Amino acid sequence: MNAKTRFAVALLAGASALAAACTPPASAPSEPPEETQQGIRLPESGRHLAHVQVPMRDGVRLDTDIWLPGEGRYPVILIRTPYESEVSGRAIFPNRLIQSGYAVVQQHERGRYFSEGQMRMLGRADEDGWDTLDWLVAQPWSNGKIGTYGCSSSAENQLKLATLKHPAHKAMIAFSSGVGIAEAGRYREQGNFWRGGAWQMGWADYFLAAMPIHWPQLAEGLSDEERQRVSGLLHLSNEGGATDEALMQARMHLPMIEFEQAAGGAKTELADYLLRGPSNPAWAEDRVTDADVSSVPGLYAEALYDISARSGVARFEMLRQANGRDTQAVMITNGQHCGYGRETQDFHVGDRPIGDARFDYDARKIAWFDRWLKDDQQAPTPARPVTVYMAGANRWASFDAVPTAQGDTARTFFLSSNGSANTADGDGVLVAAIPAETATDRFAYDPADPVIAHGGEISGVGPDQEDGSFDQREIERRPDVLVYTSEPLTEDLPVFGFIHATLQVASDAPDTDFTLKLVDVAPDGTAWNIADSILRMRYREGVEREVFMEPGKTYAISPPDMLAANVFLKGHRIRLEVSSSNFPSYARNLNTAANPYTSTALQIANNQVLHGPDAVSSIALPVVVLPEK
Repeated sequence: MNAKTRFAVALLAGASALAAACTPPASAPSEPPEETQQGIRLPESGRHLAHVQVPMRDGVRLDTDIWLPGEGRYPVILIRTPYESEVSGRAIFPNRLIQSGYAVVQQHERGRYFSEGQMRMLGRADEDGWDTLDWLVAQPWSNGKIGTYGCSSSAENQLKLATLKHPAHKAMIAFSSGVGIAEAGRYREQGNFWRGGAWQMGWADYFLAAMPIHWPQLAEGLSDEERQRVSGLLHLSNEGGATDEALMQARMHLPMIEFEQAAGGAKTELADYLLRGPSNPAWAEDRVTDADVSSVPGLYAEALYDISARSGVARFEMLRQANGRDTQAVMITNGQHCGYGRETQDFHVGDRPIGDARFDYDARKIAWFDRWLKDDQQAPTPARPVTVYMAGANRWASFDAVPTAQGDTARTFFLSSNGSANTADGDGVLVAAIPAETATDRFAYDPADPVIAHGGEISGVGPDQEDGSFDQREIERRPDVLVYTSEPLTEDLPVFGFIHATLQVASDAPDTDFTLKLVDVAPDGTAWNIADSILRMRYREGVEREVFMEPGKTYAISPPDMLAANVFLKGHRIRLEVSSSNFPSYARNLNTAANPYTSTALQIANNQVLHGPDAVSSIALPVVVLPEK
């Protein structure tokens, strides 16, 4: 525990004792009607019960705020969060819930803010969630029907809970929930921390800023009433993180396991997560796997420039098939993490303009809760379970499922060149038929000089990082980036769903990475990144075991499928970039057989991509027919 944390703990303990000595006992404190401290507007007879202490089965008490529309019994919306508050005047939706006749309950996860217990990411989301549902059912203002709600962490902690089938859990709304998913079909991302066996390094600055393990606690031995009273007198806030300069230095530091120290940050779970690797059973303790099936009616949303999207959509598809179309629905945007509702008439995802992407998410969410918590059969729920914003065409469309590129619905392009696909000025092309001759493209990947990401699904670890779609032409000038480009399209090509690629590769290193990036090239040459993927070669046979490469041997690999919703317009070209780094979105492969997170040795890998009749390399796009507007 550092000095700053020790001081905070001492201050809280002293304030607790002072408040207990000087303040007369009180029952559950409540704010007056109208506007509460969080900016929530209550009806005239509404009440705010602040810092209520909700007991868990092990005696830990979780800090909980409750907003009631008035006297009587109401359906309850539960928001569990590790953050300071997700219920405020800026959060319009909680106000709409209260005005619509719902009781809103926000609870801090254990070990966070004024909740007791030891903090860990999504820790005991199932058990603590169940105990909270039991407590809510027993309250005189609850009618026994509970919905759960949230985006990001407050979505992720719903997933494990929903698999327990608590009888009061009648509906859930979970947006950007991938960190709660260990396994979803083809994806083994262990909470979006790994992709293709490579660590998604863009997480690192988030841990420093928001997930310190050591958190101030109130003094032990306080009664529920004393804890309520003291919590109302104090304010806690996360002010961690590292400077841009420190992040730029730390991201190149070796060994990677020392990232926190190199950035001068607080102790987090980051090092433990790195040591777990991509296939440790511990990932499933607080996250769902394919064996964890939920029957709770669920409304989901995912954003394609967010690392949550692939596993989140894959899990939705699993639940849709298990439960039927009427109880599961998803909205998929060409947007960023938890940016739902912030779209404009002239919306840009990164630098790319994609038109009027506005959508009334709040109306759909209210209707979803009305349908399942108020038994309102007239509530307007989606006619088709999948609603997606198609960039390029710049419009919303609805489908019955999220397709995978296969069979007649796939449009397959094959990689080809004369052996010089390096840079966008090379001779790499995407063609409609398998090339007649086999050729090999070569490049040297140096971990000391990785390809620096420009956009994508996760931003962090440096001021040069931002999620979204950006012009990739600067990256495509590097000789360690192979570029394959189609002829201009003669008609629009609507692509929606999971994109499958197969590469024939070789290397002189025992381990290396191969990265993919799908790009939409406009007539003026602007190269917009659409989706990307990666495979760490030691995990090419699965993340459960390491199998190193033999020098010069050719391997057929399929990096984890990409996910896109993009209309490649007539006159545009389709492009695939292939390299061995996309940093710091993904941690560097050091090209050795050592543990890449605890070692410092690195070497240059001379890598190859082969294509032709004896070594077919291809990318298959799921092509859809856009329904009428």
